[in-house]
Amino acid sequence: MTSFADKLVQTPRREKSGETSYERYDYQASWGLALIFESHDQLDDYAIAFEFHDDVVRLNSSSAPTQARFYQVKTRLSGYWTLTDLSKRKKSKDGTSLLPSFIGKMYDNYELFPDETERMSFVSNLPCKFVATATTVCCFADCSTEDFAKFLVKLKSERPSANETTAKLMHFVRADLSLHDTSAHLKGIMQEFVTRQVGTVSYSPDTLYRTIIEECRTKSKYTGSINSFVDLIKHKAVTKGQVNEWLSQIRLNLAVPEWSDFSGDLAYGAIEKADLAKQWRIYRTLALGASNEAINRVRTRIRAELSSMKNSPLPLSPLVDDILGKIWSFAHITISDLSLGRAKVMIIYEVMTYDTSGDVQEANTKPSDQKS
Repeated sequence: MTSFADKLVQTPRREKSGETSYERYDYQASWGLALIFESHDQLDDYAIAFEFHDDVVRLNSSSAPTQARFYQVKTRLSGYWTLTDLSKRKKSKDGTSLLPSFIGKMYDNYELFPDETERMSFVSNLPCKFVATATTVCCFADCSTEDFAKFLVKLKSERPSANETTAKLMHFVRADLSLHDTSAHLKGIMQEFVTRQVGTVSYSPDTLYRTIIEECRTKSKYTGSINSFVDLIKHKAVTKGQVNEWLSQIRLNLAVPEWSDFSGDLAYGAIEKADLAKQWRIYRTLALGASNEAINRVRTRIRAELSSMKNSPLPLSPLVDDILGKIWSFAHITISDLSLGRAKVMIIYEVMTYDTSGDVQEANTKPSDQKS
């Protein structure tokens, strides 16, 4: 029997009926990120996929999903949505056929995946005329009896297989994000999320926000081949595991010592130490960016060298210089604008967060062989 994960990848996706503007792509990515924060509290595991069968899709597992929620995210500058708007079918470019309506596209997901579709939602920054204005999430079946009957007639005229039971899977979601000030609102949601997960901590909200929203944008805009569920997760989705990695970076950053805690152990000249201090302040923030693959590759190489030198008696400066000599040719090719000062700071950071397994965990204020 074919798994849902395989069906998702093997089932042909419908073609886009038109180009999506950058602003709307960006809004979709932002709303998807808000959904990530919401899902993290609700589910033991999840994957939020972008632009795959629908604008946003929430799977109940990042490895073996059995259910999906499909979200069509649409924006408008003003007004509200009517049943006519939701059910209107435009002509194809050649004029020979009718394109699916919004509700037709929603229902298409159920027809493709009837056993796995948990919910289909139309998401917008503006309200729906026949849904209570104060309602954030509303099943169309919970509208007035008259309005739902009209909705069902429109749906069945386009999708004859639809019935009252399957139509009850269809929802309207009023997005709690403005179209033109999305980032400010989303940063607030992110900060509340981080506080729930790790407590009241000191970190750079702007850096974290840029890291994770860019990840969502990248996933949304990826147009390469998806040949397996592994490809889908890698290129089109954000998972609970990835979010936990971001949170781990925040916790790690809290454990990293201040510059003044170890700078006295660095036997460099005053000018070089001043530059290293500046680089340290910058890099502590950059290290939060767990999705920066170039930095991650260099960090992995540094940790490998540290692991091979875990019994070294070298003081901090000679240790840094020794590792720098071993990783520099690789590092400055991998990170094109890498300076010697930044490379040294990257090594110092790994020394301060090193444990004997070679993983980044609890921070030490000095290498284990250093004197107090």
